[in-house]
Amino acid sequence: MKKELYIRIFCDIITAGLSWMIFFYYRKIYIEIIPFEPSTTFVLGTLGVILLWMAIYVLYGNYIDVRRISRINEFARTIIQTLIGTLIIFFFLIIDDIENYRSYTYYYHAILSILIIHFTITFFARLILANAMINKIQSNKYGFKTIIIGNNRKVKQMLSKLKNTGNIVLGYVTDEKTEEDIKIPKLGNLNDLNKILEKSQIEEAILGFNKKELKDNYFIINELLYHDIIVKLPPKTTDILSGKVKMLSLFDPTFIEMKPIKMGLFQSYIKRLIDILLSFLALVMLSPVLVATSVLVKMSSPGPILYLQERLGLHGQPFDIIKFRSMHVNAEKKTPLLSSDNDNRITKWGKIMRKYRIDELPQFYNVLIGEMSIIGPRPERDFFAKQIRKKAVHYKLIYKVRPGITSWGMVKFGYAENVEEMISRLNYDMIYLENLSLFSDFKVFVLTIFIIIQGRGK
Repeated sequence: MKKELYIRIFCDIITAGLSWMIFFYYRKIYIEIIPFEPSTTFVLGTLGVILLWMAIYVLYGNYIDVRRISRINEFARTIIQTLIGTLIIFFFLIIDDIENYRSYTYYYHAILSILIIHFTITFFARLILANAMINKIQSNKYGFKTIIIGNNRKVKQMLSKLKNTGNIVLGYVTDEKTEEDIKIPKLGNLNDLNKILEKSQIEEAILGFNKKELKDNYFIINELLYHDIIVKLPPKTTDILSGKVKMLSLFDPTFIEMKPIKMGLFQSYIKRLIDILLSFLALVMLSPVLVATSVLVKMSSPGPILYLQERLGLHGQPFDIIKFRSMHVNAEKKTPLLSSDNDNRITKWGKIMRKYRIDELPQFYNVLIGEMSIIGPRPERDFFAKQIRKKAVHYKLIYKVRPGITSWGMVKFGYAENVEEMISRLNYDMIYLENLSLFSDFKVFVLTIFIIIQGRGK
């Protein structure tokens, strides 16, 4: 696939440079009405514009997997990228040449020209590449490593539907005995699924269950999504999953597709950048509050100012979350305990801190070093996480993202006093995961500010 990737990158470089050169020539001759003379500035400008377009394409995720392509997606993606790039070029390059333009109509002419020229040339090249890739996939030159999971009868049905779809079926997984007329190997039983996924680089999974089997083996979907595997299933089973997962219908009506939990590449970069900037500013600007709180914690009861507690973060990896100590020392001696409204372990100042969530402020340091995010599901201790997973197998999916200082669950539910409440709060966190976006983060952030101002924390 490296060859296809290099071809895609090469075409994008050529079309970016060609569209700019055509626009530059058109601009000089037909907009500014002056002779076109190639110069060093023109060459350097062309190289700079190419770098700009390539940066946009990389951040947008164009080169993550060049096999997953469609004509309509290419059309939509090219329009969005062209609009973004054109606006940047207009404000940083074109608008700077105000002395050459006699009225604002020249600006409109220029921005419209570069938009049309770049989109036309870029989309034409991408359309050719898309058609070529689709033909290669349909002819099985390229494909996606796939497994089928289900009973023997459904496995046979799924195999008959996978012709010219690009799915390279490595085998199937079932608890039933192997049938000789199934022409693909049996990889193991359902209990072996995690080992199979870790051993093989599976990209897609086709589910073949009846309704009852799917309900009984719902953990399979969670395990597949956790491993970033695209899940496909027949449309008639989607009523079971309605409202619980994010789905996307394919142009091929044979299957419904469930995408892995993942924020877009560009948005994930922006999210991390926002985390770094806001956490740094918070630590600096709130330093007087941090110092005053430290003094009050020390005065409220004997013991350290900060409290470190091991939690499970991204990919289930443990880290030490930092909080201002709000309880008396040795509040937990052996068995971990959750706090409650009338918990006598909490100091008087600790209750005030919790009400306005001041005790969470040191976690901006966790955010700054990459252990947490400002917005994300709240991390739990392994002791409670194990209890939650026994009753809610989908809890594992929250490990797909960095835990947060605040979350949709904290906004809508608040602190949990027992495992049952943790599971109830988890429902809100799952809604957040199904709708990962910067807009969702912004919404949670604003609502958290209102909660802090109103003192509705607990």
